[in-house]
Amino acid sequence: MDALRIISLAVRIVTQCVRDRRTMALIIIVPSLVMALLGYFFATDVTGDIVLGIVDEDQGMGGIKLSTMIADELRTYSNITVVSVDAADADRLIKDKEIDGAVFFSKDFTSDTMVSKKLDMDILTEGVDQARSMAISMSVHNATISTIAKVTQKGEEGLQVNVNSAVKYADGYSMLDLFAPYLLGLIAFFFVFMFTGVTFLRERSFGTFERLLVSPITRSEIILGYMLGFSVFAFIQSIIILLFAIFVLNVKIAGDVYSVIALQLLLTIVGVNLGILCSSFAKNELQAVQFIPLFIIPQVFLDGMFWPISTLPEYLQVFSYIMPLTYANDALQNIMVRGYSLGDVWLDIAVLIVMALVVVVLSTLSLNKQLQ
Repeated sequence: MDALRIISLAVRIVTQCVRDRRTMALIIIVPSLVMALLGYFFATDVTGDIVLGIVDEDQGMGGIKLSTMIADELRTYSNITVVSVDAADADRLIKDKEIDGAVFFSKDFTSDTMVSKKLDMDILTEGVDQARSMAISMSVHNATISTIAKVTQKGEEGLQVNVNSAVKYADGYSMLDLFAPYLLGLIAFFFVFMFTGVTFLRERSFGTFERLLVSPITRSEIILGYMLGFSVFAFIQSIIILLFAIFVLNVKIAGDVYSVIALQLLLTIVGVNLGILCSSFAKNELQAVQFIPLFIIPQVFLDGMFWPISTLPEYLQVFSYIMPLTYANDALQNIMVRGYSLGDVWLDIAVLIVMALVVVVLSTLSLNKQLQ
């Protein structure tokens, strides 16, 4: 083994990469971007501000009304906004996302707590965001115990506490069922993007375009042919992922499965054309692979899978709302967990269609430029 030959080869590789400014930029930018996002998110509160509805039917006892005192205690929490709601409106307000949860105080709440030493309380949350549901339950529990301690000077000693927590959606759903909409969108988009980007770059490297240009086929036919061909295999891949999730992983789908397939098809079209567009900026397969974390990982952190978009700073929310996975995941979650129809998620579909048209035009222009 000759050490000089090994060193010469290593020097050639390093020199080649250093001379390629685009590769060097990707090597520096991609890990810096990923680490910055990781550092920010793991040092940030994930629950954000909570709007909590209070259904107060408590009649109090002897001038003491524990429900009001608990509500006042909750108002001292910096991340909780307390609003009064009617029992008949609580369900609708949670569905419309005007409140994150509701606490129900019965008319005998104070007397049962003070005399019978039995504290019964009902909490209703949406249930899709389990971290937020847990934060609500924990805050209400802490506020209740703190209030009881101030009134009785004994805390919860000798008190039978019975908190009934219920969810509007996702009752009985596992963590996999709740994350499945995000995973379906992400995995399908990732494989479609990678498959299209690398395959299209290989077509360019092998000189396929030049050979096609000497045939009777027109440039428009070449462009549409590539898009259609990639879309067929990308859609098949998306369907395989969906079927595996349903029949092997037993993922629950509250809505119509055909609506999920339609969204997967729409996301596939966006992913295919985004892959073609990005591959046009790559000179080699190394650069094409570097584009994957640059385009995929920010969407993983900013599409609402781990942290609600509303809890992000405004400058990060801007990036969230220009990413296709944000709308695909929102629509998939509404259909698979909340049981919505395609008509209920029309806004997400409309945005995805606009995005698909934009990337189709951009990828067509980039491809047409390469064929000239």
